[in-house]
Amino acid sequence: MKKITIKDVAREAGVSVTLVSFVMNAKVGEDGRLDCPVNPETAARVLEVAKRLGYRRNAAAASLRSGRSNTIAVITTDIANNFFGGISRYIEDKSAQYGYTVLFCSSDENADKLDALVDTVLAYNIDGLIVAPVPGGRRALSKAIESRVPVVLLDRDVEDLDGVGKVLLNDIEAGKMATEYLIGKGYRKIEMVSYDLDISSISERAEGYRRAMSAHGLEARVDTTSYGDPQKLMPNIIKDAIERGVEAFFIPTYSLTALVIGAMNEMHLRTPRDLGLVAFDESDLYRLGPSTIAHIVQPLKELGEKSVEVLHSMIENEPGETTIILKPELVPGGSVTDR
Repeated sequence: MKKITIKDVAREAGVSVTLVSFVMNAKVGEDGRLDCPVNPETAARVLEVAKRLGYRRNAAAASLRSGRSNTIAVITTDIANNFFGGISRYIEDKSAQYGYTVLFCSSDENADKLDALVDTVLAYNIDGLIVAPVPGGRRALSKAIESRVPVVLLDRDVEDLDGVGKVLLNDIEAGKMATEYLIGKGYRKIEMVSYDLDISSISERAEGYRRAMSAHGLEARVDTTSYGDPQKLMPNIIKDAIERGVEAFFIPTYSLTALVIGAMNEMHLRTPRDLGLVAFDESDLYRLGPSTIAHIVQPLKELGEKSVEVLHSMIENEPGETTIILKPELVPGGSVTDR
């Protein structure tokens, strides 16, 4: 079968090859119109002919001609995670409004894998990169910056890294909010269960927790578990906390919350009878048990859309805010009761 070329489309539509190129390479504006100097009726006819003939735009060739690929990359730590999966949906939808195709990757909290992924996506001549940094990932991010590819940090910050955009949650406020909620309900022996990872979002949630405890003259303690194999350690963490008279946990991630709830169920412990809980992120899991789970909500839609908006402004060299800090929200639940 003969491959349909741009010349075939031009001949069938009765226009020049240059005009067809304008139409096929145009971005779609927010109003749904093509951003190109072509009469809308003519553009519509070109698109109809291209569709009827089965023409497919040669993205690689267009990229070489224009220096743009209209492709961005998104590297999360784990796209299967509820948080990053939800954000990725909004990133994809918002990117489509700007005419970008999105490449999605997962780094698995591994700096070497992140480094290899950055090499891979840079080879695709991406226009920009949205990335959730991992511990030890500065080298990979610097590589993208040195290649003059705009970079937006999502959810996590990297200290003293210049020349990047940032779309983050106010994690200190989130930690304070969760802890203040427990204190307001009468809990005093409150501990935080966390990963032993050097990640800004988790560290700042811990800082917010400590500030709230200190403000009320209460002792703070953060119990940490390995990211690699937390399931084995969790029952011991809970057992030890119960023996020390701990009344409630603040848990700063969804994955840890699932492990805590699973371990509690195996140990025949219930919330809020045995432990009060405030978790993080949205999940159906929080509504399935005998008690709903109080949790901090991150604005996934805003995080996803703002990251694309900031990246687009950087790609186009448009003036605008490059650091955006969003507010958390607390959803009460039956896992916390008046004491």
